[in-house]
Amino acid sequence: MASVNSVADEDQPAPAREHAKFAIDGVEPNRVISPSSSSDVEAALSQATNNREAVTPVGGRTMLSLGNPPERYDLALDLSRMTRTVEYEANDFTISVEAGMALAQLQQQLAEHGQFLPLDHPHFERATLGGLCAVGRGGLRRNAFGGPRDWLIGMKMVQADGTAIKGGGRVVKNVSGYDLPKLFAGSLGTLGVITEVTFKLRPQPISDQIIAITTDSFAIALDGARAAAAAAPSLNACVALSGPTAARAQASGAEILDDQPVIILRASGLESAVNEVLVQALAAMRAQGVTSADRTTPDIVETWQAIVDLELATPANHVRLRVGLPPANLRRACEVLTRQLSEVTSWLVAADSGLLFLETPDVDATRLDAIRRELGPLQGRLTVESAPMALKRSLDVWGPAGPGVRLMRRIKQQFDPDQILSPGRFVDGI
Repeated sequence: MASVNSVADEDQPAPAREHAKFAIDGVEPNRVISPSSSSDVEAALSQATNNREAVTPVGGRTMLSLGNPPERYDLALDLSRMTRTVEYEANDFTISVEAGMALAQLQQQLAEHGQFLPLDHPHFERATLGGLCAVGRGGLRRNAFGGPRDWLIGMKMVQADGTAIKGGGRVVKNVSGYDLPKLFAGSLGTLGVITEVTFKLRPQPISDQIIAITTDSFAIALDGARAAAAAAPSLNACVALSGPTAARAQASGAEILDDQPVIILRASGLESAVNEVLVQALAAMRAQGVTSADRTTPDIVETWQAIVDLELATPANHVRLRVGLPPANLRRACEVLTRQLSEVTSWLVAADSGLLFLETPDVDATRLDAIRRELGPLQGRLTVESAPMALKRSLDVWGPAGPGVRLMRRIKQQFDPDQILSPGRFVDGI
């Protein structure tokens, strides 16, 4: 096992190494270590456990604001140097890579073989695959493609005491034993440090199209998007944006948009099938009263990534809320949120999956509790994804934990009995 000193080239005083860039909710780590291999991670965690240091694994730092403020934060374990491709079996449509590889780097490598990993994430040029799995959430195309759990078939991790473990394998039909990759996906670095991931892949589609249709109001855009999603379930994505949100996306590279509320449709596959799906969706929208002409663009990747990046484009001192609920309840949920919040500056809704992002400059813990109570009968789950420190310290950003929290705590105790890994950041302060 490598010694920690041999890899801790970032283990320097804060002024020399800019520890501030690893800060979480204003809390900076005392040390930063950048391992270059799994054995380096094992050494670092073993030493941290012996020293009773709290460790947070860090990747591209795109979502450090997610979660509760850390109870303790002594060591940032920066995995961004671990970027190797371990094994790529293009004929089997599987790939194993180290956790620090960026999603964009992976997609570029796969594109050379006509393949892709159907996952979205904001700032994919920086977002690492280990971080994407640790966060574990599906994106704006989750109705069509799911989330990281749906594409993971293998994973290597290091426990808090420095013990390396693995789950799954490098073949798609590996289903024996307990599915550790799915357990670690979405655990926000509280169970172990992900060092390697194996994904199953898909061939790139022959045809991939994006259509934008502007509307007179966000309410019309939402209703039109819901009608399109119901009529054409084979869509890859069906998104409604408010006017200011669309303008932000345009400024970031989605030139097909302007400052008007808009519906975005995306479909891929055989060209004839794509055309049929889009015709069905447009007909349903026209029947709903959406009359604007549709616009297309050849800049699929740039346009879509500009829209996906909106998930994290929250202005300073604003609050970003994420709501997930059955798609049929979206309109009623928006009515609750509009009534409860004095101002909403941005709406972003995946109408086919029931995923909703909004931003507001003014909300407190009492108001959020009231919103959660009203969303309960709609089967809605609200998460505070980004907020000023004062608000985050006044509530649990994940909301009520529910009956499953006892099991979650038992799992945490099993994998991290000394509360070394990301203490306090996960559900119910885990």
